[in-house]
Amino acid sequence: MRIDKILIVDDEDEVRRMLVDYLTTQGYTALGVRSILQGSEAIRTDTFDLVIVDLRLQDGSGLDLLKQLKQLSPKTYGILMTGYATMETAVEAIRIGLLDYMIKPILPAQLDIVLQRLESVRQLESENSYLRQQQQTEVGGSGGGGIVWGRSGLMQDILEMVKKVAQTQATVLIQGESGTGKEVVAHAIVENSSRANKPFVKINCAAVPETLLESEFFGHEKGAFTGAVSRREGRFETANGGTLLLDEIAEIPMSLQVKLLRVLQEREFERVGGNKTVRVDVRLIASTNRDLQDAVRQGIFREDLYYRLNVIPIALPPLRLRGTDLDDLVEYFVSHFARKHGKSIQGVSPRAMERLRAYRWPGNVRELQNTLERAVIMASSDGPVEVPEFAVQEKAAFGTLNVADTLPTVDEMERRLIGHMLLQTNNNKTRAAEKLAISLRTLRNKLRSYRTAGFDTAKPETWVA
Repeated sequence: MRIDKILIVDDEDEVRRMLVDYLTTQGYTALGVRSILQGSEAIRTDTFDLVIVDLRLQDGSGLDLLKQLKQLSPKTYGILMTGYATMETAVEAIRIGLLDYMIKPILPAQLDIVLQRLESVRQLESENSYLRQQQQTEVGGSGGGGIVWGRSGLMQDILEMVKKVAQTQATVLIQGESGTGKEVVAHAIVENSSRANKPFVKINCAAVPETLLESEFFGHEKGAFTGAVSRREGRFETANGGTLLLDEIAEIPMSLQVKLLRVLQEREFERVGGNKTVRVDVRLIASTNRDLQDAVRQGIFREDLYYRLNVIPIALPPLRLRGTDLDDLVEYFVSHFARKHGKSIQGVSPRAMERLRAYRWPGNVRELQNTLERAVIMASSDGPVEVPEFAVQEKAAFGTLNVADTLPTVDEMERRLIGHMLLQTNNNKTRAAEKLAISLRTLRNKLRSYRTAGFDTAKPETWVA
């Protein structure tokens, strides 16, 4: 993680100018001031990555300014310069949390070593922060183990592909229905790659409001918009050196797709409200439960971006096509949740297994996982797991088709389903999206395409038949 903006506080004009000039030639943004008063004003009105302060200044001790810095901007690094190094100075510097101090006269090579050390520390701090946030404690994450993959030929082929692509730096596009394990596959790619010990940052593109998505991706400068009280790194910058997972990639608005394409092509961007180009080394994994080719045909996803993402495509099968994997997953989840909830479970009853096998699992592995956790919780401690009865033959929300009927297209079936769900929820789009297991943004995009095609989306009863 690169140090970008540096403040120099020194009342020796020649030293101050030399440091500012050298840092500028090395690509840093450097500002020089000559007093504690000016330095205090600078750190109150602007954000710096690093502040270098001389110990003895005309209006006081540089340590006093660095103490202010720790109160006003705890994440900013402070370094003390002095020509009068003493044990007391070193102890005080450590006490207030300084990472280093330099002895005058300052040589460029000495300054380079200090900056490299600080950038390494910053990278480690960023990685540790995200590792704490991203730890997976639920089953089905990266710790799910081989049993999550199952023994079916479909999943074994995908596992072999994961092992091969993990060793490359290629962009991967993972597609599959909700709950099929797209994030599990992303974790497996990272864990088997040369970036396994680097940051792994994730963002759900549908969960962030469109107005904030660009800032979430690329960060922003102080004052870029209302509420931007300080500079903030985006996910691309935080993932530098590692991997970034963009979940629900199909939900990115067209305006941001252009900027994402540039990052994929050139590995550089500017923060919102800034004009300085930031270069990153990030491996990108994208995932979606939508057909991106269909989104391209509808004109809501850029074709050039699709081809950039689709370097290594991985299509995950729904659970209903995975054969005996269901039995393996049932055994695994029941055992896991029995341990989690402190129960002595005697397997799954034959009647429960029949019901589980008969159900089509529209929510896939995630739905199976949640269903089995509920069943384990409700089971007697010394008995087998029972499962509530599912409808073996599911009724389509759009009505029953006769054999003599002309079969509708998939798009027509989807439109009818959405229309019926809107009628059931009194046109409440948020509830309809939840019941359809899609994002609100996806539903709105569908309705926008229906309006373009001439359907009255305010009256779904006119186009559900």
